[in-house]
Formats: sequence, structure tokens, C-alpha cells
Amino acid sequence: MLKASKSISVEDLHQFSDEEYVEAKQKKIPGRMRWYICAIVTGLMTLVQANVHVYNFTVLCMQEEQEKANNESLSRNETILPSSLNFNFSKFEQDLLFSAAYIAPLPSIIILYFLTNRSGVKTTFLICSMLSFLSTILTPIATQYGFWFFWAARFFQGLPTAILGIVVSVVTCHWSTLTENGTYVSILAAHYQIAPLLTMPLSALMCSVGGWSSVYYTQGTITAILIVLFAVFYTDKPSESKFVSKGELKAIEDGKSLEEKHVEKSKTPFVAIHKDPAVWAIWITSVGGTIGFSIFLQYGPTYLNKVLHYNLSTTGWTAAVPYIFSCIARIVAQPLSANCSFLGERLAAIVTTTISQGTMAICFLVLMFIPQTWSSVGQLCYSLVIVANGLNGVGITRSAQLVCKQHMSFVYTARAFYNGSVGLFLPLLVNFVAPNDTHNEWTRLFLIIFCIVFVSNLIFIAFSSTEPAQWTIGTSEVDNRSEQDLEDQKSTSTTVEKF
Repeated sequence: MLKASKSISVEDLHQFSDEEYVEAKQKKIPGRMRWYICAIVTGLMTLVQANVHVYNFTVLCMQEEQEKANNESLSRNETILPSSLNFNFSKFEQDLLFSAAYIAPLPSIIILYFLTNRSGVKTTFLICSMLSFLSTILTPIATQYGFWFFWAARFFQGLPTAILGIVVSVVTCHWSTLTENGTYVSILAAHYQIAPLLTMPLSALMCSVGGWSSVYYTQGTITAILIVLFAVFYTDKPSESKFVSKGELKAIEDGKSLEEKHVEKSKTPFVAIHKDPAVWAIWITSVGGTIGFSIFLQYGPTYLNKVLHYNLSTTGWTAAVPYIFSCIARIVAQPLSANCSFLGERLAAIVTTTISQGTMAICFLVLMFIPQTWSSVGQLCYSLVIVANGLNGVGITRSAQLVCKQHMSFVYTARAFYNGSVGLFLPLLVNFVAPNDTHNEWTRLFLIIFCIVFVSNLIFIAFSSTEPAQWTIGTSEVDNRSEQDLEDQKSTSTTVEKF
């Protein structure tokens, strides 16, 4: 368990009565520094994630520029030099470039987990952000030296993304008030949807204005600006910030003494966790949703351009618009799910997960049967899959919080590892099923994705739980006394000391 964080269970978030909650909402909290921190951290995480996605679109620009250069050389009866064919990669090499950014986070997740525990979020995230900046800004130069230099740049672009889940958890625990916790974490987690929303239209614009390399320079520059803002304003604890007022600090820390008692004080029961079917339901369903989303996150521009025949400028904006609604869904879903408690915790988790992944499955089913000329229907299904992803994880997170309790940190670290493996598996699948990017090949690919999403959702319905697992009992010292009981004991102790 990260010593820099405080675990917050669902029961703790709902410990306030309705009257107390309304009173807390109506009471104005002085200061806005916590929201400025939220904006800066979300912005920097967005750029770190966006630097990974930039290749997904610019690969089309690279190929187009290469083809234009070759045609101009042929029209002037000039010989095309082999050294100038920097982007004539084979299908397999392109898949290696797609997967390069997803290889790095797998071994680095555990390393960054313990490094953050030792050095804090600020130091670790600054190092990762600098690595993302350098690998992005140097990518155009790397391409001049050949495929493997380009691959290495992609590898180091992906490595920093391993820390993003840790950043969301720790920053929320330290900088959010308890009453604002749901909104705060939803905004931070929305970086995953905002990243392609930024990259795709920016790539479409810059490719037409300054060429594909200008996209990397632009995003690298924005990353550098946000790194400076993060270094200046962020501190690991609000109490260490000179920009936080006493009133705001009191509001941020209010009530968090109860969460300190839930910090894990013993070894994680690794074997017991991996034997629990409810945990595997969380992991498998998460992987299924990630595959359904990632097929369009990684290959969305390629699908729109090669299969639906949108031009590059249209592809950028068409691919980006659904992410606007996905961000809205991500931020709105958390408070809405909290109001579904009348269904019961387990049913509420199943309903929210089924809405998200059920929508994905239906869209992939439709894409299997529509003819190639129905590009508008294909675009609609593409958009719905992206929007549905905004809801993905709400039910899974609800189940994980209740089942795993103080061990949720490890369960989510493992979840990030398994989700990251999708980035390795997906390019191999696409290369095998749709090597030529034809409509028939993508139809078969959609059939496979449909089966994965559908089956993973059935597994969650069958094995999900919202009851604390047996291995959460007796593995940590948890003090369940109320705040009033603690105050009474404190008063008693003070009285005894006086005598």
C-alpha cells in the first residue's frame, strides 16, 4: 500500500447522512487551489497519454507525405533513394510500432509503484513526464535513423503511462475533500478520454499545415509548459503548499483521520486474491472493456480512413468528437451511480457495467452486418463505442471498492498490468485478422471483439460481488469506532492525565 495515499472505501464516502451531506455541500469552502491542482495534474496526465496516441493518427500523415514525395520524384524522373523511404514499414513493423508504447508500462508498473512510495508523486511523476516530453520531441529526429530508433522513441513514450493510475489515486486522496471525492477522481480519470480528443484534431490540423513532425513538436511544447506548472504549484501534501489557505486546508483534511486507520498494515494475501472469482470477474471484465475501446483508440483513424474512406482532415475531427461525450459521461456517471443504491450495491454495479459493455457489444454486432457503403452507420457505432467507454469502470470500481477494501491498491495495480497487455495482444490480432484493412477483414475482427466483450460481461454478471472478501478480514488493523467515540476517548484520556 502506498504510504503516500489513504484508502477511501465506499462505506466511508456514504457515512454522512443526507442532512449532513446537504449541509456540507451548502457550506462554501474557501480557496480554489485544490481545483487548480486538479486542472494542472489532469492536463499533464492528458499530455503524457496523448503523446502515446499521436502515432495512431500521424502514421497516416507519414504515409501520405511519403507517397507524395515518391510521386514528385517519379514525375521528375528522379531515382527514389532507399534512405528516404523512412515510413515504408511492413504491416508487421507498423504493429510493432503500435505495441511499443504498451510494452514499456508492463514491467515498469511495479517499479513505479514502489518508487512513488519511496519518493512521492511529485518527484516520480516529474521524471516520467520529462521522459514523455523528451521521447516525443525527439521522435522526428529518431525516424531519420531508422525503424528501431523510431521504435525506441515509442517505447519511452509509453513507459510514463504506468504511473497515471497511481497519480489519480494519490492526488485524489491528498487534495480532494471527502464530499468532492467523486467529482475529483472523475475529472482526473477523464484524462484517458481527453487525450485522443486533443491529439486527433490537433494532428489533422498540424499535418495539413506543418507536416506530421509539427504534431510532435507542438505536443512536446505543451507537455513542457505543463511540467513547469506542475513543478511550481504541486506539492505531495496540501499542508506543504504556500498557495493553500488555512480554511481550504482544514476543509481538505476534515474527516480524513478516519481513513488513516484503513491503511494496510500487513502483507497482501496474493494467493487468496488470485483465487477469488469476484476479483477475476473484475479483471476479466476490465480487460474485455479495454479491448472493445482500444480497437478504436489505436485503430480508429485507420478504420475511418481505410475502411470508411474518410479523408485525413475529416478523419481527425470525426474520430475526436465522440470523446467529448465520453468525457461528459465519465464525469457524470460517478454521481449518477451513487444514486442507484436503491437497486442494491451488486445490482447497481451490474447495471452500470452492462450498459457500458452491452452498448459496445451491440455496436460491434451492427458493424458486422452493415455494408461498406453505410459509412454513416459505421461512424455512429464508432461514436457509441467511444461514448460507452466513458461509463466503463463505474460498476467495476464499485465492486472492487466493496470486495477488496484495504487491498484495492494491489488489485488495481494488477488490473493496470492486465489492461496494459491488451496493447500487445491487439496489434497481433489486427495483423492476423485484418492485414489489408478491407471491409470483410474488419467484419471478422468485429465478430471476435463482440464475443470477447459479450463473454466478459457475462462473467461479471455471474461472479461479481459487493461483499467484503474473506481475505480482507484480519489482514489489517481496522478501527471501526466513530469519530464521536474517538473524541470521547480523547477527552477521557485528557482528564486522566490531569489527575
